[in-house]
Amino acid sequence: MKKPSPLLLLITLLFFLWGCGQWGMGLPGHIIAQVNEERISVEEFDREFKELILEPGKEPEGIDLIDLKRAYLDQVIERKILIQEARRLGIKISQEELNQAISEIIMDYPEEGFGEKLGLKGTTLEEWKPRLEEKLLAEKVIRGAFYPPEKIDEKEALQYYEDNRSSFQIPQKGRVRQIVVADGEEAIQILKRLKKGESFEKLAREKSSGPEKVQDGDLGYFSQGEKPTEFDSVFTMDAGAISEVIKSPYGYHIFRLEERIPARQIPFEEARLEILQELGRKKGEENYQKWFKILKEKATVKVNKKWLRS
Repeated sequence: MKKPSPLLLLITLLFFLWGCGQWGMGLPGHIIAQVNEERISVEEFDREFKELILEPGKEPEGIDLIDLKRAYLDQVIERKILIQEARRLGIKISQEELNQAISEIIMDYPEEGFGEKLGLKGTTLEEWKPRLEEKLLAEKVIRGAFYPPEKIDEKEALQYYEDNRSSFQIPQKGRVRQIVVADGEEAIQILKRLKKGESFEKLAREKSSGPEKVQDGDLGYFSQGEKPTEFDSVFTMDAGAISEVIKSPYGYHIFRLEERIPARQIPFEEARLEILQELGRKKGEENYQKWFKILKEKATVKVNKKWLRS
């Protein structure tokens, strides 16, 4: 079952939030926004934007940088509102929680790699820690408000399954070996040798130009449509059968179908847990947006209009 992209959900939320703010005048030039009594400086925003969005010396291709900055500003404003709510509720991030998060992030990098990355982006570990703490605090207040997730009725899950049966279908798959060469006459000669009983695996190692030759020509499992159209001919073959020579933009192929796994419908009982989790996640997002909308309506948010037009 396909799930919505986290990036798509974030962008949707950002533009939803964009319409909810109070865009006021009267902020000094070095202040980009104000959330209640807390101000966000242009310098602070630019540093964070560069650190988290842009790679050094590069800009995102195909995206208007001003639109991207405006959307990211909404994310920063959202975080500030959540942090202020966390403080009001007395929620805090302990030093142990902060250290644990830092350790987990650093583990994803080779020795001294994370510090080098921060250095390239013009910041230090000590300067970066408060921003990490803010994000952890925002996440913690959300978890406190929406965990454990809302329970989903079994009938609702079953109805979702019935309405989306096509999402719970597994197409047929085939495990295939191939020999591919650049010359059509060579391919015909290889096919003759195969028909005389020579080993497909041996000829794949010796003659094939494909990278899978080191696995005796084994392409693994794939479904119809996952490979170039010329490969789909294997789904008309019986297991163990060898194809004729098939031409494609990549060369001249000979296929052998090793195994075919029939298409099947995933039964509800097998998909039940995934459906319950998906519906719980969707309801959690809906409830979060309603909750945050109320929270933001109570906040006084001002954005430097001059900066927006720049």
